[in-house]
Amino acid sequence: MNQQSSGRPPRKQNIVKWIALCVSLALIVYGGIRLGGYLIDLASSRRTAEELKAVAEEETAGVPAAAESPLPAAETVSPPTAAPSAEESGTAGSDTLPEVKYPDGYKLVPRIQKLRKKSENIIGWLSMDDLDEPVALRDNVFFLNHDATGNRNVNGAIFMDENTKLLTRPYTVFLYGHNMKSGAMFGNLRKYQKPEYCQAHRSIRFDTLYEEGQFEIFAVTMIRVTPGLSGYVNLWDLESADRAVRREAIGQLRKNSQYYSTLKVSEEDQLLLLITCEGDDDQRLVVTAKRTD
Repeated sequence: MNQQSSGRPPRKQNIVKWIALCVSLALIVYGGIRLGGYLIDLASSRRTAEELKAVAEEETAGVPAAAESPLPAAETVSPPTAAPSAEESGTAGSDTLPEVKYPDGYKLVPRIQKLRKKSENIIGWLSMDDLDEPVALRDNVFFLNHDATGNRNVNGAIFMDENTKLLTRPYTVFLYGHNMKSGAMFGNLRKYQKPEYCQAHRSIRFDTLYEEGQFEIFAVTMIRVTPGLSGYVNLWDLESADRAVRREAIGQLRKNSQYYSTLKVSEEDQLLLLITCEGDDDQRLVVTAKRTD
């Protein structure tokens, strides 16, 4: 009798199907484990933010006006008694921006000071729309996969650029955060690409260790980070003390913005930039705001 007439599939074919089934089941199990871990991290991230917010909103009576070593390790030096004047620094009548002193000197913001007892890396707090998160400062790597208290978390934390100097008021503050599909961290910044949404949610509250601040969004820009590519904007020019260089960088953000604002902005204004990945690895979504108070 012909062997193929028995109706049984070849043994080799059965083995291939069995292997394929095992691989499929393994991928399903792996995906389930990854999803479970992600959901656990998301819940942990939200719980941490709520706990820190509760600490920040506690009664501030009795909190001392100063703390020992208030700044991160890179800046734990004795602050100057006063920032140099324009005449002292040689910037009077020049095209160079002078250093700006904090209006209240080095008086610490009580709620940020309290948060630093939970984690010395916490340097501020950011509130906008449905985002209410601590801001950390350490380096540009650690908080990619750790929360503001230092616990490992796939959502990371919102963090300030490691090169930011806070002994005088910085002209530009860069904040980074992951673009999470859940909306965590900077996951909801994509909503600001719609002008009507941005118009309705253009106010930002951002407090640092030394002062509280109110900001208003004036540009929402998709940029490239590789020089020479269409859409490239050199954000680091915003850190320049040269008025013309800084003015040009502000102009580039406004020129390429998806949101039109009549808000007047000059090179002397303090700027807050919220930056997250969007699209391919070379793209960044940048939401830029000006200090208004």
